Amino acid sequence: MISFKHKLKNFIHILVLFLCMGAILSLLGFIIAGVEGILWAAALGVLILAISPNISPSFIFSMYRGKLLSAYDAPALYQITQELANRANLPVPPELYYLPSQLMNAFSVGTSKNSGIGLSDSLLSALTLREITAVLAHEISHIQHNDVRVMTYADILNRITHTLSLTGFILVFLNLPLYFLGWVTISWFALGVLIVAPTIMSFLQLSLSRMKEFDADRHAILLTNDPEGLAMALSKLEIYESSILDMLFGRGHRGTIPSVLRTHPDTEERIKRLLSLIDRSKQAMNYSSPDRFSVPAHYQKSVRKPRRHIGGFWY
Repeated sequence: MISFKHKLKNFIHILVLFLCMGAILSLLGFIIAGVEGILWAAALGVLILAISPNISPSFIFSMYRGKLLSAYDAPALYQITQELANRANLPVPPELYYLPSQLMNAFSVGTSKNSGIGLSDSLLSALTLREITAVLAHEISHIQHNDVRVMTYADILNRITHTLSLTGFILVFLNLPLYFLGWVTISWFALGVLIVAPTIMSFLQLSLSRMKEFDADRHAILLTNDPEGLAMALSKLEIYESSILDMLFGRGHRGTIPSVLRTHPDTEERIKRLLSLIDRSKQAMNYSSPDRFSVPAHYQKSVRKPRRHIGGFWY
């Protein structure tokens, strides 16, 4: 069981990160429009935060061309999901969505009462059922502890910060003629804040994401008692990610990507922590199912290669 000290440490970490994000957001609002700017930024943030938890998981997955996996087509996966949801005390098991993507990926959306987990074609084809179980436990842990909501809020604050920074740059650009004529002054401090604020906010969001991934790993083991299963899944994900990045950036790219720029912690560190949690006295979660899950043929009609959008998101 996760200790109270560990939970308190995580809570303080999250609180400090969000206070820093709020301070940066307030400073940007003040630079752009004074006290009213702070109020408008706060009002916009509250409005979006109130709306975001009510967005349907099916709507989000539709943007990735995801298809709902029925219990008829995936009885083994639904049996495992039901068992994990019961162990996590979720009121409703998450629905499973098939993502027609060659990118090996899985992610969860929604709240404990209305959630979904997306599993890509590549992940379902490459992992064994034991490894998929570990991945599902990891995602259910995110749902169980409201990580999805926390990360959604952090992402919203980050996006608002980038929007306000861009607005500030536009205002500075429009006032350049007046500045050269000597009719207005430009605060170099304010300009510096506009430059560094989005970067700092992104670092804070990435730090929060990495912390949440470590926590989800730990809680997933409480659900399955199978650290090795998740370690094996992470190893395969790391190999796949490395092969994709090798094609994009060439070999040796890993040294050019600092850990602070990653949404997930270093895989070797995650695996090391997982293997340290092995307890031979406990029975790992088992199931009477085939070793692998076979994706039904009618779900495989339009599997898509990894691609990059203007917004920079892979799927």
